[in-house]
Amino acid sequence: MKIETKLTFNNMKKNKKRTIYTTISISLCAFLIITTLLVASSISNSFNENITSKYNDYHFVIRNIDLDSFNKIKNKEYINQIYLQENDEGQLYEINNLPEFFQIIDGINIYIKYDNYKKTCTYTNNILQTLNLTYIEAYEKCELNTRLLNSYGLIDVSINPRAYVDQVPICRVRLNFTYILDIMIAIILLIFSILSMIILYNAFLITINERKKEYAVLNSIGATESQILKMTFLENFIIGIIGIIIGFLISILGSCILLKMLNNIADSTIYNFKLILDIKYIILSFVIIIINIYISSLIPSVRASNTSIMQEIKNNKQIKYKKNNSIFEKYLHIEEKLAFKNSRRNKNKYRIITILLVICMTSYITISTYINYEKSATNLIDEYDVDAELGLSENSNKYYKTILDNYVNTSGDKIEYLEYKIMGLYALVEPEDALIAECRYADVMHFPIQIIGLDDKSYNSYITDLKANDGDYIIYNNLTKKEGDEEYKYIYYTAFKANYNFNFKIVYCNYINEKEEYEIIDDETLRDNFTLTERLPNGYKEINNTEHITIFTNMDTFNNIEEKINIHPKGINQNNIWLHFRNTNNSDSGNFVKIKCENIIEFSNYIENIIQKQNLDISADYYSLENQEKIIYTNILELILLTIILTIIIIGIISSINIINASLCEREEEFKALSRIGATQGNIIKMLICENIHMFIEATIISIILSIPILYKIIKYMEKTIILDKILIPYTNIGIFILLLFIISLVIAIYSTKFIKEE
Repeated sequence: MKIETKLTFNNMKKNKKRTIYTTISISLCAFLIITTLLVASSISNSFNENITSKYNDYHFVIRNIDLDSFNKIKNKEYINQIYLQENDEGQLYEINNLPEFFQIIDGINIYIKYDNYKKTCTYTNNILQTLNLTYIEAYEKCELNTRLLNSYGLIDVSINPRAYVDQVPICRVRLNFTYILDIMIAIILLIFSILSMIILYNAFLITINERKKEYAVLNSIGATESQILKMTFLENFIIGIIGIIIGFLISILGSCILLKMLNNIADSTIYNFKLILDIKYIILSFVIIIINIYISSLIPSVRASNTSIMQEIKNNKQIKYKKNNSIFEKYLHIEEKLAFKNSRRNKNKYRIITILLVICMTSYITISTYINYEKSATNLIDEYDVDAELGLSENSNKYYKTILDNYVNTSGDKIEYLEYKIMGLYALVEPEDALIAECRYADVMHFPIQIIGLDDKSYNSYITDLKANDGDYIIYNNLTKKEGDEEYKYIYYTAFKANYNFNFKIVYCNYINEKEEYEIIDDETLRDNFTLTERLPNGYKEINNTEHITIFTNMDTFNNIEEKINIHPKGINQNNIWLHFRNTNNSDSGNFVKIKCENIIEFSNYIENIIQKQNLDISADYYSLENQEKIIYTNILELILLTIILTIIIIGIISSINIINASLCEREEEFKALSRIGATQGNIIKMLICENIHMFIEATIISIILSIPILYKIIKYMEKTIILDKILIPYTNIGIFILLLFIISLVIAIYSTKFIKEE
């Protein structure tokens, strides 16, 4: 065995305490980085297994497509997979693995999976442009897999009409969170790497500082710089290997515990997270840790190799004397003055602790604020005040109450429901200047309206609140316009002038020579007896975000309008109706039921199971399901982030104990000198506590300064999701955390004084 290797092992045995501290530091840093990547990869892989199962991983659907249109888009370079379906109830088949009996003909359904879900709107718009679809065609044939896209972070993604009738509709998304997870993981790894390098650098520096005299003596008796450098690198390498192995084993255990806790939170969802040891992430984490160890040990090792014996005997290289006294110092006691001077002339010794405190406080301030905003966002259902909506055919309308009663009896969940019908028509308003909003089509006079027929209970409650008359039709006087291309925002308008006499005429639309014309088919039903309002009936909050004028009527008036249009020679057809019997499988009926329940996840599972088992012609939209799932995901995010903070604090505490103990050992002669001139053990303890307080105050001020721009970015970012009239920074929780951190730091300082030997 070479002499350097022997000396290295001897040093490690002789300084077991310091070796253990350094190994623990490496293990904890390895735990942070490995656990981050293991948990992130496990969640991602488990999520993909649950959500993107075969035939459920599509992003866009086109139904009843003709063969020519299919041939135009099937070879698009961004399409990863196409599933084909003969009819709405048929089985899906991969295009490259079709059975012999399957014929690609007009009228098939195609399910498209893109190569990058983050560009769903871009690719969808390209397909819509290629096929040159009108909004009505897109509305009837096209559908986005919103549940999958929502889970990926594309919130409120939909296909919307343009300003002109003949323009191809556009796919828009209001919020795009698809890049956040990648950015968050990258930022966390960067922070952990910096934190690891700071901690490991300090651990190696302390170890080498305690042995500098030994290295200097070796230097004086003939040891070369390269030999000493080899010794330090070999020691760091051995400790690093041991620390990485221990950190990896702890990471597996910690990841399993964390994923089990996540599964307990996500128990009511379809997701089940399990530990997946992805070799590429394990190798990546090892590479990051090894680089951190190498960078952290490089400077201390070089310093150790070129140390002279005279320099180490003097041992005064890092002390910086400052003669000037501040006015503040005149009012301090002797212990406080000494503490203040020591903190200024020995900055390097406590700078690492200050940095650790800054990281802990800044992390908690920013993370707790972000979690608070996320929780507020999940507790607000901006667009809906009901939980679900069922679309019923004529047959299912007869027995849906039985289905709901069975759910109440089996689950114990209380539910309320509202019945309604909806129909979209084109209309004129007279006089024309009564209309304020720019909702007309650019080259024609008519504009779309939607008529909603309320059940008797809802209608009577509505007109009572508005003090309107029985039989009145109620015009909701607010409109919402979506502006922007693929990502958009809402802008609000008023539709009609108040105190203005006007009436509607329902029109029939037709295209002649590529120009749209209209013909009046009803000018009596929607005349007089109207009430303008900015209030919505309970359960219809989503109307806040509609781009069309909405009229609420009782069910009798709605049926009369429908009957008049049906008996007209033109009838109801694609040209004069843009919204009718939506979301139903039977086009001969258009009944809907809005549902309020206590557990939307359980309700959705029940309804989907009933529809599938009994093959019912019922469609369902679960408005608050995403919100309930987001609450679960927010709790998961909170658990992960708080685990990160706790780990940082534990590392900080261990590192602080290591640093303070090393510092006290270096200052042993200083304490002996103070004892000789009359200082008691109590005076020295008070001085160390004052140093700790000074260091903590400095760290708090720096943390607040660093947190301000980060908090500003968080608040501005979250304004895209929620609009609130107050700042949601959890001042109380932050204050309690800083106080607890201060108490912990004081306990560490007081505990460390036990190692001071009295003269």
